[in-house]
Amino acid sequence: MEFIGRNEELKSLSRLQKKDTASLVIVRGRRRIGKSTLIQHFSSKYRNFIEIQGLSPNQDKNSNNKQLQLDHFSEKLSLKFNERTLPLSSWEEAFHHLSEKTKKGEWLILLDEISWMATDDNLFSAKLKEAWDTKFKKNNKLMLVVCGSVTSWIEKEIVSNLAFEGRISLDLKIEDLLLNEINQFWTKKKINMGTFEKMILLSITGGVPKYLEEILLKDTAENNIIEICFKKSGFLYNEFDKIFREIFLRKTNTMEKIIRLCLNQRLSPAELAKKMKTSLNSDFSENIKILELAGFLTRDYVFKPDGRLSKLNYLRIKDNYLRFYLKYIEPNKIKIEKNASSITKLSDLKNLESLIGYQFENLLLANRKKIISQLGLSESDVISCSPYTQKKNTKVKKGCQIDLLIHTKLDVFYLCEFKCRRKIDASVITEVKEKVKNLKLPKRSSLQPVFIYEGEVSLNDLDKINDYFYQVISFSEMLG
Repeated sequence: MEFIGRNEELKSLSRLQKKDTASLVIVRGRRRIGKSTLIQHFSSKYRNFIEIQGLSPNQDKNSNNKQLQLDHFSEKLSLKFNERTLPLSSWEEAFHHLSEKTKKGEWLILLDEISWMATDDNLFSAKLKEAWDTKFKKNNKLMLVVCGSVTSWIEKEIVSNLAFEGRISLDLKIEDLLLNEINQFWTKKKINMGTFEKMILLSITGGVPKYLEEILLKDTAENNIIEICFKKSGFLYNEFDKIFREIFLRKTNTMEKIIRLCLNQRLSPAELAKKMKTSLNSDFSENIKILELAGFLTRDYVFKPDGRLSKLNYLRIKDNYLRFYLKYIEPNKIKIEKNASSITKLSDLKNLESLIGYQFENLLLANRKKIISQLGLSESDVISCSPYTQKKNTKVKKGCQIDLLIHTKLDVFYLCEFKCRRKIDASVITEVKEKVKNLKLPKRSSLQPVFIYEGEVSLNDLDKINDYFYQVISFSEMLG
């Protein structure tokens, strides 16, 4: 399959390859986001490549997970170098044998699902650090890549670990594919869908490469969604349970509860803590951070009109699949599994258009740089670019919620309104005018309303919409 996107990440890796010293690289991100695929693709630039992946931990308490991981490590070495399998009893031994095999020549080493590899060994990261210092780094043509989906483990044990300070050459955080990269994927596959159908698919898959690969491109969006989401054999039917169980282990129930509470509204951390009947303590903050690192939750920080960061921030589910699963797949599971009923068309799903509106917003917020570019701005022009919430108080009579507010150095504010509907009419002007009226900005500033949409605009209202908004941007332009 042709590799698409990740140009900036590949440039950063290629730059390291030109160095005359060894490089330790961290690659982290959500499950299915393409971390391993990125390094496998990059490996074509190296003469020698070895990939060793940690095994998913055995939940049987009687299992010796550490030894299972070591045995698997040994088997991978044996297969790669066509030698007999060595009995390994410690990670010191394992890293020694790997370093001996890779001490000369150009080598790219990928240690994937590193947190699984470290199961039942609290000193794993310390042993890896020692092996790097005393063995691997001696080969100036070697790149060691540490990769994993349990990003909280990587953050704690390696990135924020003082023992690794000054040793990490590159820390790559892999996000969803950008809209233009997704469109490249579809163009290469000669997909024949309208932009609204594409948006419906993206409302479920987001920019997660593995999910996009599961789409049968010659079929309709509706048939694809039915097959992968509402059939017991569908790829996304049980995906939620898999990713939560494998990533969070003992914390699965707590993490699920947080996600479910954030499902229908944006909550501040304080509001979430109140709903969970807990305090804003270090454990609570750590759980939020873990979900952020996993790529499932994000904070929308609120900037004051003068560009300063306010104390307000709101939590938002940034992962489209999670929200779709909880809203539509999970509630239908019992009926599907009991053969009591089945989902055969999208019209069986109530209020789907409303959910797609949420997901549309997620996609656009993940592609803010594209919006800035479409407005003819450069990133250096921008002071802040974030969703904006104006709370009602003694000085402000009315509150308002802005999908995206962009503030430039010339004190121009771009109020961006997002809409994804099958039919769009001039009512959007009334909605935005109310927000403009209520929004309190410095007197010296100017405000430009921007409309970003997907759907069919009424011909009777097209001129009105174009006349009112400073700029109107279609989803097809965002895909380009």
